[in-house]
Amino acid sequence: MDVVLLTSILSNTNRLYRPWGPYQLAWYLREHGYQVQVLDFLHKYEKSKILAMVSKFIGPETKIVGWNCMFMPGDEKWWIKLICEEIIPVLRRRFPHVNFVTGGAAVHQVNRLYRNRRVFDYLFYGHAEDTLLAFCEHVYRGKSLPDTEIVLGNKVIRETVPLLQLRKRFQIEECAHVWHERDCIAPGESLPIEMARGCIFKCKFCRYPYIGKSKNDFGRRIEFVRDEIIQNHERFGTRNYYMLEDTFNDSNDKVNAFAEMSQQLSFRLGFAAYLRPDLIWSFSGQAEKLRDAGLVSGFLGVESLGEQSSRLIGKAWSGQHARAWLPKLYHDIWQGQVTFRTSLIIGIPPDTREDLYDTHKWAVDNGMPNWKWHVLNVNRDHQSGWISEFDKNADSYGFDWYTEYGKTRWKTSVMTWRDAKNLQAELETLGKPHQMQDCWGLIERGTFGYDLAEDKHLLIVKMDRKDAATRRGQFLDQYYERVMALPA
Repeated sequence: MDVVLLTSILSNTNRLYRPWGPYQLAWYLREHGYQVQVLDFLHKYEKSKILAMVSKFIGPETKIVGWNCMFMPGDEKWWIKLICEEIIPVLRRRFPHVNFVTGGAAVHQVNRLYRNRRVFDYLFYGHAEDTLLAFCEHVYRGKSLPDTEIVLGNKVIRETVPLLQLRKRFQIEECAHVWHERDCIAPGESLPIEMARGCIFKCKFCRYPYIGKSKNDFGRRIEFVRDEIIQNHERFGTRNYYMLEDTFNDSNDKVNAFAEMSQQLSFRLGFAAYLRPDLIWSFSGQAEKLRDAGLVSGFLGVESLGEQSSRLIGKAWSGQHARAWLPKLYHDIWQGQVTFRTSLIIGIPPDTREDLYDTHKWAVDNGMPNWKWHVLNVNRDHQSGWISEFDKNADSYGFDWYTEYGKTRWKTSVMTWRDAKNLQAELETLGKPHQMQDCWGLIERGTFGYDLAEDKHLLIVKMDRKDAATRRGQFLDQYYERVMALPA
């Protein structure tokens, strides 16, 4: 095997998701003649099994092993420590001829924790189709090494390098991704899929790349999406998907095209997606189109019901219309057939503790299916792969700084970061008895044979957790057996 990619997504709910990035990279490298093995769900296995899986696919020809650092905030410390202080050092001793690299959403966090440590030979910032391919061509074919920079004492290769120095090759518009037999997809497994990248909006707190794009930039042609969905159904029986683009409904034309495509399939599609509620509100009939296309659950980026705070972040609609319209969307337009999570942020000025308790009361009183609280993230570290408008100009938006246990945290005139963390815990505890299955958690249950039409009305507190744990355990056992049965 030329390249071995290690991955998993940690979640405090113990759910099992496949991240998109490593499989997309594996497909792209295979298209250019490299043999690649992706190993997933590693955080659920004991150390000996992780080493057995990885070692199986590293041979004399293997020159690159990559780790995708992807996890939910708060769940990562033990996993980072295991990978960086136990797994990688053992593999280095066993296979001294291999380059060890890392990338993913949390790569800069790993860099900060292991600055000057050289746990990895190179760190990749941003999408890595072109940069990882260029690195492979350097290692295997003697071509030039992409430009690197030293960040916190480690070698970093950024996504921008190919745009400046190399002919950019990857074009998502023409991406014909297919899952490989070596991915060991389970029958009926729910899968991620990517239709587009970037977002037409520029929310002040957002760090993702390609924000502020034009409507039809960085979008896959619908025929490639259709072909992938049909192949997945024919090969694996897959019906349910995690749509991973930043804003699935940013173009009404795209929603129409997807709805038309999905209704021509020989099976009923189900999916969860990130959605802008203001666009559903703006485009007449879009709510119905999404439902008819197979939308099971949406992640609605509302963030705040306050007029001033929502205007500050660039989502003025939320403060003006969300309070009245979201109950109408759920109860009257979708009639409970489509569930959703209302995403809310704690810490946006000038929202107070009382304002956010009022938002919680609104959600309960109006029978909202699910709502999730996030603590605002503002960072003074501008060496990160991606930075937001709040990060760059914090002072202009009313943020100041203080130190807590050696870490720099934000504060405003009404709240500190610590206040926000404590309030998050309080509000999540209050909300739990009222919240139903939604979004990624709901789609994940399709992998284990649950009926999503019933599950979307299931209160999370009434879930049979023992049964779910049993099914996840069986899935993991079968995945390990499939992987170890593959030829090296």
